[in-house]
Amino acid sequence: MLDSLVSGAPLSAQVWLVQMLAYHGIGLWFEWLDRSGALKRFKVKRMERIGYFELLPRVLANQTFVLLPAMLFVQWAGLAFVGSPTISLPVFVACVAAMTIGHDIVQYIAHRFILHRPDMMRRLGHAVHHSTIGSLGISACYMSAADFFLEIVCPYLIPLALVPLGTNFLVHSLVVASGAFGGLYEHSGYDFSLTLRESGDGRAPGRLRLALARMISTEAHSAHHSRGNVSFSDGFGSTNICDTLFRTRFDLVPERGAAKA
Repeated sequence: MLDSLVSGAPLSAQVWLVQMLAYHGIGLWFEWLDRSGALKRFKVKRMERIGYFELLPRVLANQTFVLLPAMLFVQWAGLAFVGSPTISLPVFVACVAAMTIGHDIVQYIAHRFILHRPDMMRRLGHAVHHSTIGSLGISACYMSAADFFLEIVCPYLIPLALVPLGTNFLVHSLVVASGAFGGLYEHSGYDFSLTLRESGDGRAPGRLRLALARMISTEAHSAHHSRGNVSFSDGFGSTNICDTLFRTRFDLVPERGAAKA
């Protein structure tokens, strides 16, 4: 019965369901890691003062009453989740690359120039998200509805509307599942790049290991939560284009109070 219900739903709703299963499944996995201490050597940030189930209601409200209607709307308007069900590998790769760049640009504009404006920080509720320290995976979507729309929904759906991703269910599922993991991981307080930065023989790790470590590090978004004025779109899976171009990348901005050379 559930299968027939899902198969009869709009593609956008089906993809939303996959996103929810991925987000909350991975979120619970990070919660299990926190409770069990299974990978505690990779936990680089202290635990949040607020717990998983205290954050959950607001997260679910954002996903159900903001994200789902927005996804249904863009399909109804013919902007996304429409077209051919088949997509070639080169087109898929090009679409994912374009969406990644588009996500970087849209999120940077919304995050830096709107949400972090002093007069908008509380008015639009971005302060709610910053009431967490980025050490609990599910906090990725713990924010006001306006913040969630500008920082999560728009960077996903605007680039999606500009690329011919078509109606392939598996393709859309891969996109949302990978996005869910990225957001949860960079808010989890874990940094799995530590294993690449360490060398068992005591020698400094090579360039390839350091490059891979940089790609999977959560240091950038962690710095955003702790410093507030850096890495507005720089994070796990990001192209880092805007933060690099505007010199707001965490490793390009001196920490407040640091002595100038």
